[in-house]
Amino acid sequence: MTRRLEGRVAWVTGAGRGLGRAIALAYAEEGAGLFLTARSADELEQTAKQASARGAGVEWCTADVRSQAEVDAAHRLALETYGLVDVLVNNAGVWIEKPFLDFTDEEWELTLDTNVTGVYRCTRAVLPAMKARRSGRIINLASIDGQVGFPKLVPQCASKFAVVGFTRALAKELWADGVAVTAICPAEVDKSVPWGEEPRHRPGAPAVKVLPADVARAAVFLASDAAQAITGVTLDVYGIGFLAS
Repeated sequence: MTRRLEGRVAWVTGAGRGLGRAIALAYAEEGAGLFLTARSADELEQTAKQASARGAGVEWCTADVRSQAEVDAAHRLALETYGLVDVLVNNAGVWIEKPFLDFTDEEWELTLDTNVTGVYRCTRAVLPAMKARRSGRIINLASIDGQVGFPKLVPQCASKFAVVGFTRALAKELWADGVAVTAICPAEVDKSVPWGEEPRHRPGAPAVKVLPADVARAAVFLASDAAQAITGVTLDVYGIGFLAS
């Protein structure tokens, strides 16, 4: 059976846990070489071990997407290890819930710098080589919060709306350069069911709550040849629970 990402190199940010880990493990099972970054070395090491057990080549380093120097150093290590990056998954993010007037300036800046400018920094790092090769995939983890406004999530919604706009605008700019830019917009994710475990809903039925595996499968699709003609879109992964609400 052909693995859909065989021979490709994917850089996944925020890969230490949650959606980042699920995407990394899904990519490992599909044959991708992995370059993983996050802020926590312990969590990254766990993801790397699980990915290696699935037969993937893995390199990782700690890096905070809020730091240009750390992003640049991580990108250099990816190039030293693999020579190129075929797929960038901008997953690193923060999420803070509280009334708008209770947010501090520091929390606002943390959210925007991580969720928006972090995407900008990592994309800027990989894009020149992708354009030169006329090949590449940039997949941004946005959210339903980038499509619908929710109370007590003003910085989150502002940041994810920005990621959706970033995705659509950059895709139009790059449409003739062979580089696809897409976003995934999950609704609330039940992170208690990690990649590889059985979900709590009936097999074959749509999930009531979105699972990390649902988002990871979307990320595999967008990185694969099956999505060759797809760019500038947001792929909604909602689950029937949100649709029924």
